[in-house]
Amino acid sequence: MGLLSEMNRNKLKAELAYDYLRDAVITMRLEPDSTVAEKDLCAELGISRTPLREAVLRLAQEGLLTVVPGGGTYVNRISMRGVLQGHLVRSSIELRLIRLAAEGYSPVYDKDFKLLLYMQQDADERGDFDQALRVDIDFNRLLCRMAGFPDIWQTVHGATGQLDRVRYRAMAKCGMTQEIEMEHRRLFEALKARDAERAHALLRKHLDDLPLLIAFVKDSTPNVVVPGEDIDPQRILNALC
Repeated sequence: MGLLSEMNRNKLKAELAYDYLRDAVITMRLEPDSTVAEKDLCAELGISRTPLREAVLRLAQEGLLTVVPGGGTYVNRISMRGVLQGHLVRSSIELRLIRLAAEGYSPVYDKDFKLLLYMQQDADERGDFDQALRVDIDFNRLLCRMAGFPDIWQTVHGATGQLDRVRYRAMAKCGMTQEIEMEHRRLFEALKARDAERAHALLRKHLDDLPLLIAFVKDSTPNVVVPGEDIDPQRILNALC
């Protein structure tokens, strides 16, 4: 029982470290090309090297960090190929789940939606882009739960690290957080009405702004992007229609 408790504690610590590090990379508190100071992070989070290394390896698998054996851990730049890969995973899964979520909508979810919409409005009014992105992610998680497949959110979350970095950077655009809030309100109304076709159309529109977000990030902060990736996001999105 003692060993099991210790394993559970280490798992919780690894999850804490993962959430903290991922958030720092997404929001660029840890900037691209910077070194991850593992010793300092262990002291800051109050954990040992083992759970931190688990978190680091997980983020490396997701393409956010690079681990050089004997040479340290570094934050990767934004890979547009990784951004599009995350978008493909997210759109492929969520555009299917949204129909299930609408068809099986229950008023039990009203409270969750209203809380998220309130938090999103609050983030928009205060210009808190960190909270705005977290609420947006929680909105997507709720859709998976409503559709009856809560665990599939981990698949989406694990694939969309690079995509979330672009979305976070683009939230600095004037009015974007307000636009996301309004889109989520419309989606909530479609779900409550159990209108699967409208919910699907609204979500597709919500997802199809990716080329604009990519262009904004590449133009405004080219130094954070992997150079030389010859990818046309609009061509890929057109192929999905």
